[in-house]
Amino acid sequence: MLKPAILVAIVALSFGCGPAKSSSGDCLSYGCDEGGAKDMMWATLEGAYKPSDKARAAFEGVVENGVKVMAKENAFVPESFELARGNLQKFLSEIPETGEDALSPALEDLKNKTHKACSLWPYC
Repeated sequence: MLKPAILVAIVALSFGCGPAKSSSGDCLSYGCDEGGAKDMMWATLEGAYKPSDKARAAFEGVVENGVKVMAKENAFVPESFELARGNLQKFLSEIPETGEDALSPALEDLKNKTHKACSLWPYC
């Protein structure tokens, strides 16, 4: 009888453990790749806010962190794009509309992984 670890290895080799891809190549109308993930994240931000230059600079770091996590986890698939967009929308919806630029400090915190939302995949 095969041990479970050996059985898992055989199954993994049989199916090829590479990055998962969408059969349609479509992730929320974006390409299922790093560029598509970046485009989706920026569109989500810009759909909720008109970011200041300071907020845009902070968000660039957030995007880079998110894409690194997605690449590391081979997560350029539709389900991951949906989760990433949903988590970003949740984060953005919780930013209080106070002050002149409430978005920038919140994005700085998220970029630096000090925000309370740091449990939101893939950003922290």
